[in-house]
Amino acid sequence: RSMVIGAFFLICILFLGSINGSIARPFLSIYIMENIESDINLVVLAYLPAGLLATLLAPKLGVLVDKLPPLVGISITSTLGALMTYLLINSANIWVFSLLLLGDLAIGMAAGLIFQNMLSRISTENRGKIFGIGDFFAFLGSVIGPLMGGLVYTLISPQFPFIISIFVELSLIPLYLAAVYLLMPHMAETYEKKGKEKI
Repeated sequence: RSMVIGAFFLICILFLGSINGSIARPFLSIYIMENIESDINLVVLAYLPAGLLATLLAPKLGVLVDKLPPLVGISITSTLGALMTYLLINSANIWVFSLLLLGDLAIGMAAGLIFQNMLSRISTENRGKIFGIGDFFAFLGSVIGPLMGGLVYTLISPQFPFIISIFVELSLIPLYLAAVYLLMPHMAETYEKKGKEKI
């Protein structure tokens, strides 16, 4: 029973994490041009390098955070990610926005690496099922995220997709806690040994 409930929490994490990663992303450049900087050349200079640099920085952050207990690591990355998003929507300078976006993207990728590390330690008997179902719900989240973001962007405010992202990111902490606790007995042997030291 704990395996089923733990798998449910894992699916919720994948689903919400996918929504979080896609709810505001399609509107970033539009948000910058409408609220921070109207010069398209400056927007391109500030926006595009952030994604590239975040991709290079994320694995280093992932290695660093992986040295921490998983629950501590995901708590830190989720809290910092929510803080970065909050600062993003309150930024009035294009270059400050770019630096915050770099941090936000890198932290989000690092959190994804932590979660993938946990998934990889699920016993081989159940891993395939969880990965298959999880991929489906992650795909579903990536479809729902932009639709929801576009709806609230238009009907409520341009900041609202980012506000939802903050709350979604923070909600991942208790879900991750529950998933680790319930799935621990079903983890592979190598994780159990490491988990007793870290968690």
